[in-house]
Amino acid sequence: MTTIRRLPLAAVLLWAGCSYLDQRVTDLQDSVLWRWHQDALGVAATAKVGPLELTAGGWYAEWGSGKDTWWQTPGHVMTNHGTGVPLTTIGPLAYGQSWARLLATSTAGNHPGAPDAFDDARSWLLVQDVFDLDDAAPFAPNPRQRIADLFGLEVGAVPLLFGLHLGFNVVEFADFVLGFVWIDVMGDDGVRRPPTLPFVPAPGRDAAAR
Repeated sequence: MTTIRRLPLAAVLLWAGCSYLDQRVTDLQDSVLWRWHQDALGVAATAKVGPLELTAGGWYAEWGSGKDTWWQTPGHVMTNHGTGVPLTTIGPLAYGQSWARLLATSTAGNHPGAPDAFDDARSWLLVQDVFDLDDAAPFAPNPRQRIADLFGLEVGAVPLLFGLHLGFNVVEFADFVLGFVWIDVMGDDGVRRPPTLPFVPAPGRDAAAR
């Protein structure tokens, strides 16, 4: 009888242990960002250091895999094209976008000519667009995620026929480390991460992202 009575307690402890380890793995995944495009076309390079970001050149791909944001699960990505200096004139000339794009120093998205596509300015005059001033980002981060995004380091390159983008986030990594002593800096332990392709911009997207 004693053994049988201990079984529920053992099950609870096992579940708690598995949940704890799963949260640590998820937090570690939040601290890295990667995107891979094996069928890209273009020549471009991207660098982001904290709140500063610059892209030179431009590229386009049909699809890619990885993550669009720090806090998502890996999968097929929405980000399938990017432009920067001096190619930010393509949008206003070809797709009727605002000439304010001349001030953008890094953009990313899928095809700007598609009806449901997004083409988001990631930085204006080198400064990261953390508040989404052009209202074009497909995902709406919460306040903690917006702040954490300012502490990301990212590099990317498209040398003609393929593309690779890598990133590391200091705040998200701190959240991972402190999580071992039950300190949840980002307040996301136990929160399910959205898939990498949840939706494209539409009315009420902010509510849908929460």
